[in-house]
Amino acid sequence: MVSIIVPTYNERENLTPLLERIESTLRFLEDYEVIVVDDDSPDRTWRKARELSEDYPLKVVRRKDERGLGTAVVCGLKESSHDVVVVMDADLQHPPEKIPDLVSEIKEGVDIAIGSRFVEGGDKGEFGFFRRLMSRGADFLARTLFRRIRDIRDIQSGFFAFKKDIVGCTDLNPIGYKILLEILIQADYDEVSEVGYKFGERSSGKSKLGVESILDYLRHLWSLSKRTGEISRFFKFCVAGAVGTVLNLVVTFMLTTSGLFYFFSGAIGIEIGLLSNFFVNKAWAFRDRKISGHELVGRALFRDHVVRSGGILLNLFVLWTLTSLLGFYYLISQMVGIGIATLWNFGGNKWWTWEK
Repeated sequence: MVSIIVPTYNERENLTPLLERIESTLRFLEDYEVIVVDDDSPDRTWRKARELSEDYPLKVVRRKDERGLGTAVVCGLKESSHDVVVVMDADLQHPPEKIPDLVSEIKEGVDIAIGSRFVEGGDKGEFGFFRRLMSRGADFLARTLFRRIRDIRDIQSGFFAFKKDIVGCTDLNPIGYKILLEILIQADYDEVSEVGYKFGERSSGKSKLGVESILDYLRHLWSLSKRTGEISRFFKFCVAGAVGTVLNLVVTFMLTTSGLFYFFSGAIGIEIGLLSNFFVNKAWAFRDRKISGHELVGRALFRDHVVRSGGILLNLFVLWTLTSLLGFYYLISQMVGIGIATLWNFGGNKWWTWEK
């Protein structure tokens, strides 16, 4: 028993072939339903869906005051009748013939089954350079921020199935079109599997990807970061860095005024600052990682020094590039370099330093 949620916007021409393929694939099931959630499409997709509801097990929701694929799926969830939910696009790029494979994974005990373009049997199709670049950048940002999803190959898939009860007590609040990311970060689940599928060619209509979609994705990451505490972690990380910087300067000043050559004072000050950063982060920003014991702490300390050495080199590279090659004022270049190095250090700490 499956509820299939299909968000639509100007997909009138794709509805009939989509429903024909779903019916051909799922006719063996005793009970399934398709829920079309349409954002008041100018091409009147909602009207076409209502006509087709006479021939197929189809519910139609026409939203006049709300937009967005993610919230359309949440709306469809409220209308769904069954315990297993499949989400897919209407543009025929997600093959309905793969629905039984996804549902089978759920029946075998997994909580979320993802139609994946990046596992065996998967194919991402023909993406242009810009879309590949955006996809990889989006993946990098999400995986850096959210540790939970790092082992999942296709976190941006729009084709997946899940047990409805994993989101029963979850306040889903997606922005834009990456509803799977919202569920992966917010839902209460244990096991995820991925089923390879070939991403099809759009037969009609046009892609929704554009500048607005990219901005929505960034807003979504910001929202998830606030709700999961990752923004708070980053703030704590920056405070720890500021404390280390002040300590670095104080130690350098005191040792130099006591007669030690400034170069050695500076080296000692840097190391004192790095040690301060490490132990403040251990006790505060990354306390949840529970790194303890001489071996684990020593390894984390070594990793932290490696990451921050990379940050120093990156800072110097940005300073030189912006000032010498592009003619920026050196203090502006340094500020940009510090910002980029801070992101580098934070990412390195999340990905590597505090991993057991």
